[in-house]
Amino acid sequence: MNIFFLILALTAIIVLIYYFINNKRDRRIKEDFVNSQANRNTLVCTEVQSSDTLDVEGPTISKIKDKGELNKLLNDMIHEFIIKKPQLINAVERGIEEEKILRKEVYSFLDRKAYGLDQKDKDFILKNFERYIWQYGELQELIDSDTISDIKTIDYDNVRIKEQGKRKKSNVVFPSREALKEYINFVAVKNGAILSEKEAMQTVTDKNSSDKFILRITISSEYVNSVEYPYLHIRKISKFKDDLPKLKAKEMFDDKIERYLNEGMSSNLTFFLCGKGAVGKTTLLNALIDEIPFNKSGLVIQEAEELYSLKHPDLMLQKVKYAKGESKIQYTLADLSVKGLLTDLDYFVIGEIKGEEAWDMINAIFTGHTALSSVHASGAKEAVEKLIHYIRYSPKAADLKTEDLLKMLTGIDAIIFIDDFKIFEITEIKGFNEETKSLIFNPVFKYSISNDKGEFIQLNESCQKIKNKIAYSKFKRNQFKEVI
Repeated sequence: MNIFFLILALTAIIVLIYYFINNKRDRRIKEDFVNSQANRNTLVCTEVQSSDTLDVEGPTISKIKDKGELNKLLNDMIHEFIIKKPQLINAVERGIEEEKILRKEVYSFLDRKAYGLDQKDKDFILKNFERYIWQYGELQELIDSDTISDIKTIDYDNVRIKEQGKRKKSNVVFPSREALKEYINFVAVKNGAILSEKEAMQTVTDKNSSDKFILRITISSEYVNSVEYPYLHIRKISKFKDDLPKLKAKEMFDDKIERYLNEGMSSNLTFFLCGKGAVGKTTLLNALIDEIPFNKSGLVIQEAEELYSLKHPDLMLQKVKYAKGESKIQYTLADLSVKGLLTDLDYFVIGEIKGEEAWDMINAIFTGHTALSSVHASGAKEAVEKLIHYIRYSPKAADLKTEDLLKMLTGIDAIIFIDDFKIFEITEIKGFNEETKSLIFNPVFKYSISNDKGEFIQLNESCQKIKNKIAYSKFKRNQFKEVI
């Protein structure tokens, strides 16, 4: 009997020892497995490995460094903070809350959603997130470039740029068309635009995101596009605008034309710029605005906020506001032009003539104001025809004869035609021919191309009308000691 109990006791001890050994081995195997996964996650930060990692909620470190997973996480964060918590973003942007409050919320979000992230990884994600909410994510590098003027998304894998006047494909590629759509919608929301059937095309201006450029952003949705996704175009306007000497250095014109422009601005001549889009009209107009004499007052009206002056002491700037959504409140170029004429002005500037505001501009010139403006046209005569066309948009001018409108256009002193960032023609309006019922033009300068070489040529002296204006301006400065 005693032997039986002894054998039973020994058996129990052996079973306990076996259990202990096997249990310890199982724990060691499990620990080795977990450690191996941690090591894999660490290694995969610099090299993409196979996907046999632990199945856990949220992205692991290995996935964070993968661009697709990073974009997915960023989209989740954008949804969390832009869609669900926009008040915090707005408060930080307006300076009501400090940025550290937002950073704390971001870190808290990552702690809840992510797995195995150290502080360095969190900072990496935060930096990318801030590039999205305060800047422009994938396109930011293109926006920062000093040599790129235009950015256009044709497709998710075809982002086009204009660099130093040449169109080319960039190296930016979005993960998919869906990612491109989400990005463009985010850009719209970020700038206060809402894409809908009623407002399928939007143009907004971002003056704050970049230290170097004003961004004019145009978005068209799939509602008006012939493709199933939106288009995005960004035009960059430098905040450090070129003055006339810098434009001469860039060969937009030569010494004689620079003297002509300087003398014209100091003598209160009215200049109209013409040419197609993106050839340098806005650049030259911005330079001319800074040459408005300081003893003159002016009003600048524009659709996109591209024109400005950091040095003129008496210059007001206004922008167009179109009705959005259910709102019927809007202020068009024509609305602002009418009100502008009621203020104390010497100079009347409209960024680009597009419609019935042409009547108010020409009326202002004909009644003694000096003006600067631009219009899309391929030459001086074509610019006049385009202006007549736009003037007739106004009910006030609908019944006026073309002859009468042409007589009013004699208030324009010179039309400057620009192409490919060069002044190709400067043509003065000398007067009106009563016999032919047409304007008399005086071509003064021309950019001539011969044997693959171009040069600026002076064709004629200024007409008597211009000479008289310049002489009177000099007389006033000398007689009344006027300060320019």
